Amino acid sequence: QDTASGVALAIAKLEFDSIEPGTPGGERVRSMFEGLELPGNSVVSIVSVDGRELFHSGSLDSSTPTYSASAPLKRFGATLSVQSEAKNMLSARDAAASSINTRVLLGGSAIIMLTGVVALALISLHERRLVKANQILSSAYESQTSNLIAAREGMIVGLAKLADYRDTDTGQHLDRICEYSVQLARAVRDMHPEIDDEFIEHIRLASMLHDIGKVGIPDSVLLKPGKLTSGERALIEQHTVFGADTLRSIRKHCVEDSLLDMSIDIAIGHHERWDGMGYPSGLAGERIPLAARIVAIADVYDALTSVRVYKASMSHEKALEIMQRGRGHQFDPALLDAFIEISGTIDTIRLNLQSQYSFTGLQLAA
Repeated sequence: QDTASGVALAIAKLEFDSIEPGTPGGERVRSMFEGLELPGNSVVSIVSVDGRELFHSGSLDSSTPTYSASAPLKRFGATLSVQSEAKNMLSARDAAASSINTRVLLGGSAIIMLTGVVALALISLHERRLVKANQILSSAYESQTSNLIAAREGMIVGLAKLADYRDTDTGQHLDRICEYSVQLARAVRDMHPEIDDEFIEHIRLASMLHDIGKVGIPDSVLLKPGKLTSGERALIEQHTVFGADTLRSIRKHCVEDSLLDMSIDIAIGHHERWDGMGYPSGLAGERIPLAARIVAIADVYDALTSVRVYKASMSHEKALEIMQRGRGHQFDPALLDAFIEISGTIDTIRLNLQSQYSFTGLQLAA
């Protein structure tokens, strides 16, 4: 249509009263048609109002699907038409860039070229606006996603500490557990293909929720300084089930979330034993989720080296000695070996994060 309009405008500017063949105006139009370069098989023609074909340029197979456009030449009582094979139709950008080159007098080429240039400029402006809009949307999405992740992590930490404050020192138990777990996960990364950057970041947070189920245990049992009865012991062991059920209820209202999945595995499985004698399900060996086996080692180490209402803390060396007795029984032997290898780092973390309450309790117990 731009081609038809451009050529018609060039003809309309002719200072002749007629473009009939044989007239000066007709000769000028014939010259213009001879100078046209048409893309592929195309036709440009002028037909008078009484149906006579005044001018014709190009050729076209009548059996081939075509596109056509026309423009009126009212001053000369005629219509200009352009036809081209369908396969010659290009995208908007290419069509504008490859408009018919008239290379003729009277500014026809300039008009057609200007049409293409304007089209290209408008397309370019539109594309720049789309790119800018995409950048704004992408930035807004990333910001919203970052805020949601931060909110989720904040809620996890807050919920975990709420449960942890009930029966440990000043809540630093969670900080130590997550650091011990991360260090151990990194140490065995080459042994377990499933451990990647996401796994390590997830276990940092998921490990904090290992004892979330203790919110369902009465203080009279949870904080009892003396020996537990068999019934009280059975109730304490239910904290793994309470915790997993709590997290599963959250997952029902969420999309798939690998962090929640790991949190559930840890909550339900961190008291299982390698030999199958743990609770609540009696899982053994590698049937226990890897994340739960890692946190089990971190949790026992911290329990041994920390003060509780029912016991004093013990030294780093004594804790490792006791844990080695559980190699292949309570603990995954390969994980425990790796924990022993990085025990120097673990001890440094313990000393940096253990609260003053623990040391005071140790002195009082002594």
